[in-house]
Parts: sequence; structure tokens; C-alpha cells
Amino acid sequence: MRKTKTKHTSRGFGLFLAVMLALHLVPGTGYVALGSGFPPGDTCTEAIPVGDVTELPFDTTGARFGGRGLCMVSPNIWFCYTAPCTGDVTVSLAGSSYDTMLAVYKGCECFPTSNDFIACNDDFGTTFQSQITFPAIAGEKYLIEVGGYASEVGKGFLTISCEGAPEPPAKDNCANALPVGDVMNLPFDTTNTTFDGPGVCMTSPNTWFCYTASCTGDVTISLLGSSYDTMLAAYNGCVCEPTSGDLIACNDDFSGSFQSQVTFPVIAGNQYLIEVGGYASETGQGVLSISCAGTVILDKPDLGDAPDSSNNFSKVMSAYPFPPSITAHYPTVFDDGSGVGPYGPLHINDEPVVAYLGKQITAENEADTGDDEDGENNIQPNANRSNRDDDDGVVFPVNLPDCGLARIDYEVTVAVPGADLWVNVWLDFNRDGDWDDTLDCPGGSTPEWVVQNQYLYGLSAGLHQLTTPGFLAAHPDGVHEEIWMRITLAEQPWTGGSNPGEPGNAGSGPQSKYQIGETEDYLFVPERVGGEDCPLCKDVDGNGVIDIQDLINLINEWLATCQ
Repeated sequence: MRKTKTKHTSRGFGLFLAVMLALHLVPGTGYVALGSGFPPGDTCTEAIPVGDVTELPFDTTGARFGGRGLCMVSPNIWFCYTAPCTGDVTVSLAGSSYDTMLAVYKGCECFPTSNDFIACNDDFGTTFQSQITFPAIAGEKYLIEVGGYASEVGKGFLTISCEGAPEPPAKDNCANALPVGDVMNLPFDTTNTTFDGPGVCMTSPNTWFCYTASCTGDVTISLLGSSYDTMLAAYNGCVCEPTSGDLIACNDDFSGSFQSQVTFPVIAGNQYLIEVGGYASETGQGVLSISCAGTVILDKPDLGDAPDSSNNFSKVMSAYPFPPSITAHYPTVFDDGSGVGPYGPLHINDEPVVAYLGKQITAENEADTGDDEDGENNIQPNANRSNRDDDDGVVFPVNLPDCGLARIDYEVTVAVPGADLWVNVWLDFNRDGDWDDTLDCPGGSTPEWVVQNQYLYGLSAGLHQLTTPGFLAAHPDGVHEEIWMRITLAEQPWTGGSNPGEPGNAGSGPQSKYQIGETEDYLFVPERVGGEDCPLCKDVDGNGVIDIQDLINLINEWLATCQ
């Protein structure tokens, strides 16, 4: 049975003082930070790191359900297991006090899909506890999901053992990455190295370098001239181990050769991890060259990639695969030839790039015509499809409890410090093919324009992890379909779009275009974990956005009522 939080109410100055002491405003976000009160490992992203363990105690009491429900839908907790050997791993919940369920997935990315699924077990042997045995590879990570039959919760024990050959001693591992700057034909040799790392680009014997950018601009990392079939990866930061979220670029064969090369934007003084390995299990001698060109990043125009029926091909595009009958009215194409808009958000970025979402930005022309840096248009009306790749600003999973408090984590790279920036987010809650609507919730109205001109100021150069202000989400029970989301970073606030009143105006850009920034569109399935139980987090002015103005209104209400 789940624990419930006890709400306490009081009057007078004590409440006001408690509010002031209990909350703090997070710089650059404008939201109130609160503790969760849930058990360790309650969410997939907070999976507890483990190796081989014997009767490690756990407790699912008070946990919430999270995940895709591939094995269970009960309250669950998560562990991330790194295999110490190559062989058979046995994961057991024997000795637990309740009727358990257990699942194992390849990798520790959240949330695992059916392609990551390895095994699921309810009752092992004649017991009500669970056990799974599966083959593992030394150094690889595996996600372990622990829950209960139906909705059962309780205390238990986790035992994990790996039977096989131990992992060989680490050589040239990530933690010992060689510091480098710009270099020309720096020799290296992977002949006697072993594999370590996340395995998101390669699983061959590898060696590591930590590069400090000498300029703000495009850096080229090349293994051309090496004696074997190489592979190359670059990650943001030099923290080990990097995750798939840190991956900037991965390359096997560059321009018809068997050697590798990548180019990506960097910020002067920032560090980037370089992983050098080989195709399959190949090793050998090679040379590493790194050069940072120029002092600025130029010519990175950007648009969104949500489907748009106002396109240059006059083709009706579907908003969603199912049902395909919903027409897409997301403003993505900047100029469809009509001259009336709505105009899709177009970020020029023809001067030195100031800021963008995530870790990289690729140059794009019109959303459905012209040549793009990645070789593919953002939308293809004739094929009724969207590109949807290379978007890396939003941190997933995104939790949207129905009529509950929600926030979105995202990343921004700043190249020119101190710039004034505004962030806006739209969510198609009702899946009708636009972001124009306002829905009703018991706590107030819920506009699909969920983040309204979050102001970012005084940010230093580099990558920043940020969070939106709180807002009321609307994602009803039983609705598990994908929805479209747009996030825009620009040098000006959104003030109503380029054609107010027209279907599909919400999320549009100015006819004069944005000078800087980036727009990213995502088609995703939201999580539905319950919203935060916080009586103070009220949408006092009823505009669907919980922000600093609500705090001011709450204080004014207290002054008028309690003083």
C-alpha cells in the first residue's frame, strides 16, 4: 500500500515564514525546488549503481510506477548493474517479504524499449519471489527493474552474481584520458588496450583523450593516416563514463576511407572527451589530429521539423501516425509562398552564433526545400514524414501528470556570455495537430503554450542544465500516444506569433525572423507519474503557468487576509 503525504495547514505569520524558509528560487529558472520523499531508485533516471551484491536490502513502499510497462505496472525501483565479468549473471530477489516481479534490460538508458528487453520473471520455482539468469559482457551496463505482482510493495533483498572470466585490467581507460590541445599527427597505439566506456559508438579496444578547445568555432578531429580501420567518438565534457546524452559525434569511415573524422562546434576553454577505437575489434597504430578553425561559428540557420500542411508542395501532412486523419498545423515552413503566414520560426545565426539548444546545431535552409548540413530536409511533405534527428536540447523522460504540476529539463550552450535569451515551449495536449488550445483542469486553465517567455540572463559561456518554470500539464489517464512538443530559444520573447487567429499560429516565428537561437521539435510519449504534492505550488492567477507572479499574488493574499 502506498504511503500518503500528510498535509499540514496553519495560519498567521508562521505560514508565511515557513514559505519563505522552505523554498528557494533556482537561478535562471524561476521555480520552487522541493524534495521528492520517494525511496532511492524510484525513477529510472535515478537508478542505483551496483555491481555484484549479496542480499542488498531495498523497499518499494512509497515508490511510484515508471517505465513502459513491458514487464510490470506496479510501483517499482531501478538499479544500473555493471557486469564485472563475461558470463552468466543471476539476479535474484530470494528472501524478499512480498510477491515480487523482476525485469532486466540491456543498457541503462531511460526508458528502455522492447528492443532493450532481456527477461521478465514473476515467480521463480515454487516461490513468490523472482530470479533471472542472462548472459552478460564485462563492462556492459544492464538496467534492473524491481516491482511486485499486481500492485504489491514491500521490503526485499537483491542478490547479483556473475559467473565467468573477470574483466582484464584497464589500460588507457577513460579515467586516464590524455590531456591534449590542437595537435597534428599525434601517434597512438590501441594494440594492447582493452575496451571501456558506454559503448554508444564502439565496443572495440579503445584509448581516450581529453581535449580543451582553443577557440570558439568548429573543431575537426581526424584519424586520417592511421594504419587500421578506426572508429571515433566525441563527448561533451571529460567526465567518465560519458552517457549517450553526452555523445556529440560518432564516425566509422570518413569520405570513402577506413579512417574516421568528425567536425562539431566547441566553446573556447570547454573540454571534450575523445574516444579512439576500431571497427569491430580491430586495433593498431594511428595518428590523431585536432584543429579548431576560426574564432566564431557562422552560418547556422535553423528551423523546426514538426509536420506542416502549409508547405511549398501543397501537401496535407498527418500530425500523428495514428490516427493519420489528424491534419498537421504546426508552423514549421517559414515561407510557403502565400505571403500571409503563419511563418515557421527561422533563426538566422549568420553572425557569430550566440546560443543554441543542446550541444550542437546544424545548418538548415527552408524546412522543406534547399540543402541542409545533414543532407535531409526537416520535413518531406511528399513522403508525409519529418526528419526528427539531431535534436538534443530537452532532457528525457518528460513527465506530464494529468492536471498536475510539471517541469521540463533542458540544455543550452552559450557561446557569447551575458546574452538576453527567452525560452518558450508548446505541447499538443489534445493531439489535434496544433498548439493553439487551452484545456480545463480543476486547478485552472491549461494552455498548450506551457512555458511563456522564460527569461535567461547572465549565463556564462558553456553548457547549462536548466529547468522551466512549473506549469499545469494535461495528459489524461489511459492516453499513451505520442504528442508533439516545440521548444524555442531566441533573443526576443514570443508576443503572439506572425498570424494571430489563424490555425497553427501558436509556435510560429516573426516574419522578420529570429536573429539567433534554435527551435527543436519532439514527437514523444510523456511519462505520467503523479504531480508534486505541494499546496503552495498554486496557479494563483489562473493563467496555467506557475511562476514568480503566483508567489507575489500568494504573498499579497496572505497580507490581505492574515495581517
